[in-house]
This record gives sequence, structure tokens and C-alpha cells, in this order.
Amino acid sequence: MDDKVKINTSCILLNGDYSYLCLVDWKKAMCLMFSDKVKVLKYSDRIIQGVDKVFRAPAVMVLIKIVRSVYRGRVPFSKKNVLFRDRFTCVYCGKAGKPLTLDHIIPRSKGGKTDWENCVACCRGCNINKGAKTPREARMHLIKRPFQPTIAEFIRIRLEQSTVYGVLVELGIYSAKA
Repeated sequence: MDDKVKINTSCILLNGDYSYLCLVDWKKAMCLMFSDKVKVLKYSDRIIQGVDKVFRAPAVMVLIKIVRSVYRGRVPFSKKNVLFRDRFTCVYCGKAGKPLTLDHIIPRSKGGKTDWENCVACCRGCNINKGAKTPREARMHLIKRPFQPTIAEFIRIRLEQSTVYGVLVELGIYSAKA
């Protein structure tokens, strides 16, 4: 395979009852496929060159057996999860694509906590302008209020940001946004 070609394909893995489980990378998807643990529902357009055979990478797979999944009560707090919740967009200026930091709405120096309701995604420029002030003191306004997402909301946000959301809509697992 050409060194310039990088396969960055995610595959949707569904449980045996067709409920969403997770996204897996193409290597894990191929291992599951070759070990006969899954049935492929839809293939992607990506081609994987084997030693003596060419394969199409799977896009959606369902496990042969149902895996009992244990759900936590809530989504764990982390910088990465806050960035996903805010859709990698600064909540002060609304610009996406810039390097983002984590901003405390009420600064830690003023007793602000590091949790879902007090932390937001923020570009460096807005974070520097705000400094150790509250948004009111800095005369900055939040475009949207921070919240702690439920597991279902968080999974939907992550899927909408991935390239596989359209495939799930096409299969009827999710409905298209209104």
C-alpha cells in the first residue's frame, strides 16, 4: 500500500440486539470480521490491500451475540468530553477550528469548580481576554450554557460529529435531525 494513503476509517459496532455499542477503528473491525464474531451490515468505500486479496472495510457491523453492557450513571468529566459537548467551538466567539482550551466560567481563583456546569471550550484569544474574571466582569457572553450530558445525549453528539452518523440514519437506527 502507498505510504501516503492513510486509512482513518471508523466502523459502527452494534450489539446483537442492534443497539449502538461503540465506534471501532478499521483494524479492530477487520479482526472481528475475520474471527466471525460479527455480521457486516454495510461496507464503506475504503479498500484494504491484503497480501493476496483486496478487502472492503466495514462501515456497520452487528455482533453475533448480545453483549451485556453496564452503563455508568453519567458521562465522566474530562477536557476531551467537554470539547465534544461544545462541538469543538468556542462558547464565547463561536469560532471552530482554532486550538481550544478549557475555561472556567467562574475562575478557580474565585471559588469556581472544575465540573460540567462551570467548564467550557474556549479559544486561546477569548481565554486570554477573559483572564481570571467572570464573563460579566470581562463583558463576554456565553453563546450556550454548559450542561452535564446524559449518556444518550453524549453518544448522539459523538456520532453526529463522526462520519458514520449518516449511515446510522440510513439504516434507521437514528432519525434525521429536524
